Amino acid sequence: MNEVTNEQTDCRVSVLCAAFNHEEFLRETLDSFLAQKTDFPFEVLVNDDASTDGTAEIIREYAEKYPEIIRPFYQKENLYSRRMNVYDLVFFPAARGRYIAVCEGDDYWCDPEKLQRQVSFLDAHPDYSACVHNSIGQFSDQPDRVLFAQDGDRDIPFEQVIRGMSHAYHTSSILARREYILDPPDYRNIAYLQGYFTDYAVGVRLCLEGKVRFLDRNMSVYRIGSNPSAWSRGVGQEYGKLKRFVSGEIAMLQALKPHLQTAEQLEVTEQVILEREYELLYIEGRVDEMVKPPYDRIHRSMGRGRVISTELKRSFPHLHRLYRRKRGYED
Repeated sequence: MNEVTNEQTDCRVSVLCAAFNHEEFLRETLDSFLAQKTDFPFEVLVNDDASTDGTAEIIREYAEKYPEIIRPFYQKENLYSRRMNVYDLVFFPAARGRYIAVCEGDDYWCDPEKLQRQVSFLDAHPDYSACVHNSIGQFSDQPDRVLFAQDGDRDIPFEQVIRGMSHAYHTSSILARREYILDPPDYRNIAYLQGYFTDYAVGVRLCLEGKVRFLDRNMSVYRIGSNPSAWSRGVGQEYGKLKRFVSGEIAMLQALKPHLQTAEQLEVTEQVILEREYELLYIEGRVDEMVKPPYDRIHRSMGRGRVISTELKRSFPHLHRLYRRKRGYED
């Protein structure tokens, strides 16, 4: 499945760019792709998911100006609102590159040598499934900051990724071998259907299929909270989104277990599942269960403030239910 044919070998990298209402940012994103200095050809697949602003017009402009690089796709109906994955339906069948890079329409690359450095590394190291790098977080109300510890170039261990992508690298930094991206496993599909995310599952798979190299060089920018319509916007504050997200993570991790290769991987995954289950109990207000095995150790590790707060909720359950009801939380 998704084998590279002889006609496709000239295209070394397929860049996948999903765009929706990204008019304000998309030019900078596309310009950052076009600014790449490489000794190989690459393509940019950019999809407009039925935007209501000028996103589609910008894509048409760039596709007409750079037809040898920009491959546009336009949706008449929004795929995301229909729970349809643009990567599976549009990008994966069309991608021709030996390697896959990902950058959404409101993020961008800030180093013209990004692709060349990553491709050169993977070409020279066939035992690696992917090459990633450091990124800059760009906040609307805070100074920019480097997202990950600057500890030099290094390999990314499974134990780091399984705890969440925020511990490892940002999606805009990924360059991976196509076979590990374009033929997704069952747990990746569960992640999307139940939690509306895939980057976590992709990161885990890349660690299982080979080594992942982290280049400690800031080569992409992640615009945090830039798109009000993004599902991830406000996920930490909105009860329904947060509950769905954590439930999706638990379902994905359960489906992942048969794919694990060592007892150590299974042990750390089981621990992460317990931590996510504890988080779900907290979200749902199930305070009595939070303090009982197997979650009691996790609860105690959360700090004195959480412990005191939980005891107050247990002591005054009526007030706790009233508070949750007024906040719009489900019981």
